[in-house]
Amino acid sequence: MRFTSLGLAACLAASVSSTCLGQDLKGTPRFGDTQVGFAPSATYTNFTLSVSGPNGFAASVSAEREVPTIDLRRFGGFDDGMYNFEVTASADEKLPVRTALDNGRDGGPTASVRKSVSASGVFHVAGGTITKFDPAAREPENAKRLERK
Repeated sequence: MRFTSLGLAACLAASVSSTCLGQDLKGTPRFGDTQVGFAPSATYTNFTLSVSGPNGFAASVSAEREVPTIDLRRFGGFDDGMYNFEVTASADEKLPVRTALDNGRDGGPTASVRKSVSASGVFHVAGGTITKFDPAAREPENAKRLERK
């Protein structure tokens, strides 16, 4: 019984942590040879662009009005492999604050906050440059597959 409840709690925690209301930042990722950016298709503010990759690579930049870009070279050495990026921003839409606590500042507690939105994805670096991913590309039929033993 204890293992069942522990397993159920772990599953619930995993599902709650992956649930996010903000996965709706509309736009298109932009990639150069070593640059990562994002072109939003709506009006947003307070952007943060974060990139993580192999061997502990991590970079993050923020800007209030324009989407920042990250040039991988400016953050030190980077290796070939798969990288993750995430863009977060604030939309013009306001959401009510359900637990308006008085934080001691003038004007009392805030009644609303801007809606937080985000988008994320992956890209690959090969030979020191970002490679273009073709979603229509298929593996050749004659490619050798590793057999399990």
